[in-house]
Amino acid sequence: MVDFYRSRKKRNFESKEASGPDYGKERPAKRYMPTQDVKKSKEILSCKPRKYTTSLAIPSSIIDSAPTIEMKTILAGQINPNLFLARVFQYMETPQYLRKQLVPISPDLKFAGLLPPLDVPHHPGMEEITNYREGVTLDKTGETDSTLVDIGLFRRARIDRAVQAGVRVTVELSEAISAADTRKGQKPIAAKVVSPKVPREKNGLYWGYNIRLASSFSRVMTECPYEDGYDYSIGVSDRDGEDMYNCDIENKIKPFEHLLIAFGGPVGGLQEAIEADQDLKVGGEDAAELFDLFIDPNAKSGTRTVRLEESMMMVMSVLKPVIMNKGK
Repeated sequence: MVDFYRSRKKRNFESKEASGPDYGKERPAKRYMPTQDVKKSKEILSCKPRKYTTSLAIPSSIIDSAPTIEMKTILAGQINPNLFLARVFQYMETPQYLRKQLVPISPDLKFAGLLPPLDVPHHPGMEEITNYREGVTLDKTGETDSTLVDIGLFRRARIDRAVQAGVRVTVELSEAISAADTRKGQKPIAAKVVSPKVPREKNGLYWGYNIRLASSFSRVMTECPYEDGYDYSIGVSDRDGEDMYNCDIENKIKPFEHLLIAFGGPVGGLQEAIEADQDLKVGGEDAAELFDLFIDPNAKSGTRTVRLEESMMMVMSVLKPVIMNKGK
């Protein structure tokens, strides 16, 4: 009896670079999905197109109370900056197949394995069919008018422009495809580079988040990346705010394009950050004047204060339907 595996000839490809990567642990893994999970996945990937954005301002002092790097990492995984937080958030947001190329090795990521995975559209599984993918450009292959891109499939993508190696790009594929449908040795799939906003604005897909470091609260506002700034702002504090559950929040929030939700630190709250900001003329006691709405998620809860990661979950669970209804 002939050993089938020994008798198979090794396949050769004209271009190893163009033929696609070998299978690795960082490639999308095949996973069993019960029928209800498949239906849920389809619901997530068929949202309404949207242009509005929601930004969260979080104090970096949140991790000061965590005694070890393990605890700091776990805490960072519960909230969504201090350079430590920025590195952890960058690692979480980057698709698994791109982390080795795009996320520098750092002691801050020593316990990154403790972080919960982001099961979101731009982190596709093996059998998820997608039109858009995140990728990283590869070394030049001798052509001046195109570039090969690793997009986490077993075949490369080819874009019609020259881009230096090591750049993260969002690409729109010429055909919807899953990693399970590709094989090493296939010709690169045609694709075009698009803005990371396109999947959200065109298909309503959640396409990750951006990280911005601000040295003070005033710079959260003045260094806003949107041309006309934030057109609606919400301050969250367990001091002097309106009861979040009893303030008719649905009618108070006006339609918006770019919403900012600002949270305070673990000790002095949002008021402390405002009091310490030398560029602001408003003191901590008048913090509410800086926002369109100032709310307290902890009113009548029976505790003196709540941790930031708890406060964020409480606030966002209440605000999510309002955001979806009032976002332009």
